[in-house]
Amino acid sequence: MDSPSRSNAKKDQFVGNVKETTGNVLGNERLQAEGKLQNGSGQAEETAANISGYVQGVVNQVSGAVQGAVSALTGNTSSEVSNKAQAKKGEAQKAFNS
Repeated sequence: MDSPSRSNAKKDQFVGNVKETTGNVLGNERLQAEGKLQNGSGQAEETAANISGYVQGVVNQVSGAVQGAVSALTGNTSSEVSNKAQAKKGEAQKAFNS
């Protein structure tokens, strides 16, 4: 299975809504049901993409913090700056995916 994608999720939600609305207007129950299913699939994929992004953010934040602490203890200031940036990146990923 491919990793969840926000853009695919939004596309499925949009196309699903169009199908469902068209099915309602035309009285086509099959098209309406197909639209509901595709929209639901898109919503599920968006949720999975958000969870995946959040988890990756946690990993980056923790990894950067731990490596930054090790660098600080060993006096490696160049790595310490890079690791702090990684921790900040993780915080940003978490915020974006919340």
